[in-house]
Amino acid sequence: MKRLITLLFCIWFLSFSWALGKEMSAEEIAWAVYNRPVGKDSESYVRMLLIDAKGRQKERRMYVAVLDTKKARKTFIRFLSPKDIAGTGFLSIAHTNGKEEQFLYLPALRRTRRIAGSFRFHRFVNSDFTYEDLERHHPQKYLYQLLGEEIYQGSPCYLLKTWPKKRKDSAYGWWIQWITKDGFLPVKVEYYDHRGRLCKRFLALEWKKIQGYWTVLRSEMSDLKKDHKTVLIVEQIRYDLGLNKKIFTRRNLAHW
Repeated sequence: MKRLITLLFCIWFLSFSWALGKEMSAEEIAWAVYNRPVGKDSESYVRMLLIDAKGRQKERRMYVAVLDTKKARKTFIRFLSPKDIAGTGFLSIAHTNGKEEQFLYLPALRRTRRIAGSFRFHRFVNSDFTYEDLERHHPQKYLYQLLGEEIYQGSPCYLLKTWPKKRKDSAYGWWIQWITKDGFLPVKVEYYDHRGRLCKRFLALEWKKIQGYWTVLRSEMSDLKKDHKTVLIVEQIRYDLGLNKKIFTRRNLAHW
């Protein structure tokens, strides 16, 4: 009996060791990013800085709530200030089957607009993020190539090249992500247009674990053609609060 137990343990240990040493494929890394734990829900208060080529800044503040379920990940954003954008709301519903729904509420017009088609490639409230950038990016819609590994700000990262299976599905020709091995967090992304020119760059400038979840606390998206960038600073964030699901509805989006 002891010999049998010892044999079974050896088989398990060898299988476990082989799994640890096995290199991940590009697709496995993409799925690991997609399924990265973000908590059952979260809410945060974020400062957005719009910085032009001369260093002039415009500041915005917003509330961000996220709900993660087995069927979808929902993100609700409400701008709080300044007055010219306060009340503007955004709702994103990324279904686990790959379907994406996005809605923008404009208080001045008192209407909600569905974001679809080529409008996905427009700038999100005049920032350097597009609506496409805010999507969850279901792995089945893309192709991948693992380019190697590199250190970014002291963290070992996978270099993953991604491009859409259908050209019309993205404004980019491809993009390259630096993904941390510890936590599968994209901390740097370089975006190339359909002519192969580097056009945008995302950088995570500060990140750490909060309540057990890897969290980017400061980041920037730069439009290299316009010499303009958007900085996001998370001032407060909490996870697993049991948020009311009614927050993540079109009715709430228009309630301001």
